[in-house]
Amino acid sequence: MASARLRTVAGPSRRSALCIALLATLPVGAQAAQINYSIGGRVEHSDNIALTQTNPQEESTLATDIDFDLTQTGRDTTLTARGGLEYLYYTGDLFDDDVRATAVGTFNWNTWQDRLKLILEDYANYEPIDVLAADAPNNQQQVNIFVAGAQFNLRPGAATRVRMDLRYNNYWAEETDDFNGDRYNAAFTLWQEPSPTTRIAATVEGSQVKYDQVSLDTLGADYQRLDAYATWNRDLANINLEVRAGYSWVELTDYNTKDDAPLFRTVLTWRATPRSTLDMGVYYQFSDAAQELMTDTTTGTGADPLTPVGGAPSSDPGSVTIGPDLYRQRRIDIGYRYDGERFNASVRPYYEDNDYVDPTAESEGSYGIGIGMSWAIQPSLFLTGSVSAGYRTFDSFDRDDDDFSVYVGILKIFTRHWSMGFDLRHQERDSNTPEASYDENAAILSVRYTR
Repeated sequence: MASARLRTVAGPSRRSALCIALLATLPVGAQAAQINYSIGGRVEHSDNIALTQTNPQEESTLATDIDFDLTQTGRDTTLTARGGLEYLYYTGDLFDDDVRATAVGTFNWNTWQDRLKLILEDYANYEPIDVLAADAPNNQQQVNIFVAGAQFNLRPGAATRVRMDLRYNNYWAEETDDFNGDRYNAAFTLWQEPSPTTRIAATVEGSQVKYDQVSLDTLGADYQRLDAYATWNRDLANINLEVRAGYSWVELTDYNTKDDAPLFRTVLTWRATPRSTLDMGVYYQFSDAAQELMTDTTTGTGADPLTPVGGAPSSDPGSVTIGPDLYRQRRIDIGYRYDGERFNASVRPYYEDNDYVDPTAESEGSYGIGIGMSWAIQPSLFLTGSVSAGYRTFDSFDRDDDDFSVYVGILKIFTRHWSMGFDLRHQERDSNTPEASYDENAAILSVRYTR
């Protein structure tokens, strides 16, 4: 099931070091990088660490982590990176010690008088091995997406631009070998800028996806895709709107199955008042797990992909189903955020239905809502909390899951650099499948140094 978030990454990614490696490519004359980081440690006690319905086991976890964000801008280069590294020690030895890392990095190099842009990107995160199982420590795997490409820009007229994009993507998952593969993509775009706030574009885009191997229970996942669409952008002082409409054709090359469907996407952000922001996304399109992971990160439509360790549950309690299958996605999510002087709040309901092109794949649907808040009791004392609830169902077999989670925390800031937090978490699942339900409570004490 697709979700608007990424999760903490476990284990060192084979390309998560991209952000560090890119530093060596920066020109000597580039401006110094701006780096922010924080170092923390925590103790967490759970009364059902494995998230099982029967025979729950208590476990205490000791963890230390470092989070960072980096920005570097030179005359022709831009580097942005953020991520973290976490070490987990399970005192009861119910699970092996674990190292988890997150990385989202982008490096752009403009050359040839800005006519050519070279692009490198990397997305490293953690997702469940089996989306049907509980989100326990032994049901986690690293997923990495590496992107390399070039963008050619021409300006034949004052208000007319032509752009060609070439991309190579590599997909890799720690356990789900079916996900491993390569994507080749080319797109041609012609756009007009009739005013400083409006852009109209027409795009033709072709993609070919080849996976390293496909499991025996699928009919073949390699596919070719052709998209033709028009995009209208409007950027005003308080409103940003993008509307994309067109058509898509896909072919599963191994199975010789063809399908086509309209392509439609609308993304709206409305800053109604200085303190209130409303955003909405409506999607009807073909998609797959890798595209969802990248899109959720770059558009910012969901929760922050690098949620602090021990943080609040996501507004979307589902997870991306890591696999090679292509599906027709129907999704609506609406978000509202209020930022007051002492009180902040957000709410995000969503609905999603994924219909897989491969008839042997398990089509699924989900809907839910997330609510979060933060209240400054004193200038240095904060009460935080969130509630999320979700429901999911599968078309090919009789399974329904109701998920619910609640988080309450208090944060004390002692100095400009030091803070301490205490959090309580409750999560549960009610399923009609035997042994799939669970109930867990956890308490977390954390200390953090922030630069």
